Amino acid sequence: AMLSGKRILVAEDSEWIAAGLVDAIIGCDGIALGPAQTTTAALALILELPDGAILDANLLDGPITPVARALCDKSVPLVIFTGLGLPSDLQRSHPDIAVILKPSPYETVIRAIAAHIHER
Repeated sequence: AMLSGKRILVAEDSEWIAAGLVDAIIGCDGIALGPAQTTTAALALILELPDGAILDANLLDGPITPVARALCDKSVPLVIFTGLGLPSDLQRSHPDIAVILKPSPYETVIRAIAAHIHER
């Protein structure tokens, strides 16, 4: 299976999108960490050592930037799944982060994170 045993952090403030991502991760034999609806909760989940992360660009308490930076510092592969594109500060510091625009099928997002994990 695409994510077999991999721990994927999910940071998404929309409950139904988060639920769809969690279902898709579990469906590919992955383990979902979260979902976190705030950057504070997402930062706490990094302590659980995810193998990859799927992040919305903006959570209830602001942009995902501190979470993305913390994951990049630990070389954790991530994709941003958003309707808006990357926050401008992240675009400048990490222009290579993969962005998938909503609405896209969850399978597309799972494929992208799986590919990044396998490249590592």
